[in-house]
Amino acid sequence: MIRIAMIGGGPKCLFALLELNDALTGDVAGLVQVDVYDPYPPGAGRVWNTGQPRELRLNVNSRIIDASSSLCAQTFNGYRAQESAASSHDAFPPRALVGEYLSEQFRLLTRQGTLPVAHRALAVEHVERHGEQWRVATSTGSVLYDEVVLATGHGLAGAGREALHGMIPAAELTVEQSAQATRKVPAGAAVQIRGAALTAYDVAMVLTEGRGGRWEPLAGGSPDALKYVPSGDEPRLITMISRHGIPMTPKPQGIPSRAQRILDSYKLQLRQWGSRGTREIRQMWRILLDCAIDIADATEVAASEESLARTVRKGRSDQFSTQPNPFEQIRFSLDAHHGRNPHSQEWVWAVVWSGLYSELVVSLARFQWDPQDRKEFNAVAVNLERMAFGPPAPTAQKLLALHEAGMLRHERAGYGEAGESINIDAVTAPAGVLSGPCPQGEPTSELIRGLLRSGQIKIRPGERGLLTDTDGTCITAEGSRNESLAALGRPTEDPTLGHDTLNRALHPEYRGWSQRIIAQVNARNRKVAY
Repeated sequence: MIRIAMIGGGPKCLFALLELNDALTGDVAGLVQVDVYDPYPPGAGRVWNTGQPRELRLNVNSRIIDASSSLCAQTFNGYRAQESAASSHDAFPPRALVGEYLSEQFRLLTRQGTLPVAHRALAVEHVERHGEQWRVATSTGSVLYDEVVLATGHGLAGAGREALHGMIPAAELTVEQSAQATRKVPAGAAVQIRGAALTAYDVAMVLTEGRGGRWEPLAGGSPDALKYVPSGDEPRLITMISRHGIPMTPKPQGIPSRAQRILDSYKLQLRQWGSRGTREIRQMWRILLDCAIDIADATEVAASEESLARTVRKGRSDQFSTQPNPFEQIRFSLDAHHGRNPHSQEWVWAVVWSGLYSELVVSLARFQWDPQDRKEFNAVAVNLERMAFGPPAPTAQKLLALHEAGMLRHERAGYGEAGESINIDAVTAPAGVLSGPCPQGEPTSELIRGLLRSGQIKIRPGERGLLTDTDGTCITAEGSRNESLAALGRPTEDPTLGHDTLNRALHPEYRGWSQRIIAQVNARNRKVAY
């Protein structure tokens, strides 16, 4: 019997277990037992829990969500079309609905799957070696396992961090909405939000739409423009505070065919670069910049090589650098989506970064970085992700409507922060397992601290996440494979990219992990047969 502890029961855990279940045959299924540790219902986990407010919506197109298996062939869109035809055409549905789909796939696994899976609604506090096994400790005691998989997602990354600021943690108003936190923000209050990205947008929606506010078409405005109708229960003013005062650019709405053809040719160039034995990072940047130049030319966006390079370094184009109001940048971008304005250089970079991202994930996986190159990449990636992975247009329209109603502002840190206000922390803990890049960053949980201290895991200088092999197997401090310890998803961010996604196809490590377990099961079965 191979006993497996999955620490974290969110989507990455679900994908791995569905893969393992599909690969198991009936004659060897009894040789594996899985316990999933998560205080939240598995499948959805904390971030996608089904109890969160319905005004919290998906930030990516729902077509990417696929937890299908031999047990159920339905993708998310197929599932919700069957459940409610009325909502099946909404590309950005409530996240709670996504959680219902993920939870249902986990229930099917436990009830109809070949793989024996049990849920233990506990948080894991420590994992340590015990001979050839692992001791997994919780508040109720400890259990020995042959294999451990760290799939903690957001679960451990921010443990204990938010309370340090003396603010209301955003999660207590959004994904973990509590009555106690909600009462701390009374109607008519002035609110300041630390952060001005997607989590801050969630807070703004919860405090307005979530309190009975409504959206109506704006009379005399463009067809997609909205007007906010207050309920009287919302704050009088919400101010988002960020270091640079730069808003997230609304997500591109489709890519012109001429731009897509350009992207396809540069995907091949990135693939070729990634397959080389020796790679220079400046060559990767050259490919991305050339792609941006070609897309700007093809779509008639005013740009030069110098201005495009400056935009990606600064995080804002020359066009928007002179715009004092961040919401005017959002308005311009929305109008451009509908052909009322020319596109901006931010849009060009959004198309390049999102269009080539899957190739970058493959080409940069476990790349051996020069420390300075790593630092520069991280800084530029933050700017590019602000351009490429911002709110969908419907959310951006709502933010703009709140601003027009005089209820929402975006200020740069150090400006406009005077007066009495209720403070909310909406800065999401970084991905990985450290508070910052190694060696300065501190472990964000005692579980990780213990594994680091004992040399069971490795974090390279300049990175925040666990180094793993292509099948998710953790690498020890000495550089060897730790054959019975694996990590999937967000804990491995930096050595691998882009784990804040529900796109199952983007990272193949869970398949490699499943194949490794199947190989062990088959080997044990042969021993039993002899």
